[in-house]
Amino acid sequence: MLESDKIKLLDNYQLYQLISNDNMDKNTLSNLKTEYNSRNLSENEKMRLQKKYHLNHATFDTEIKKNNWSPLYTAFAINRHFRHVALLKTHGKKKEAKKYMIELYFGLVLYFTLVLLLLFIIKFK
Repeated sequence: MLESDKIKLLDNYQLYQLISNDNMDKNTLSNLKTEYNSRNLSENEKMRLQKKYHLNHATFDTEIKKNNWSPLYTAFAINRHFRHVALLKTHGKKKEAKKYMIELYFGLVLYFTLVLLLLFIIKFK
């Protein structure tokens, strides 16, 4: 829960993003809306915030579809996978992020098992 003194530190776009979040608890959401309404933003500013928000979320779908690497087979590219998980989490897709992380962990186990097996075979030749 955000405290009211911390809510006042948010800029207009951050405030708009939080208000647009469906997963926010009701008490915090009412505090955010009160602060947003108290700023008396012009209609142009409100439209700019709305366009910026929709533009940022429209690129989210393309970013998600752009990642076509399976974490099961490409676990060695761990930074790429963690960025993808962070992207999923920031857009409220926790179930998909959890599933992706499980695949990544399984891929890492598979990858390191193969490396250890290769080392084992090389040592005993």
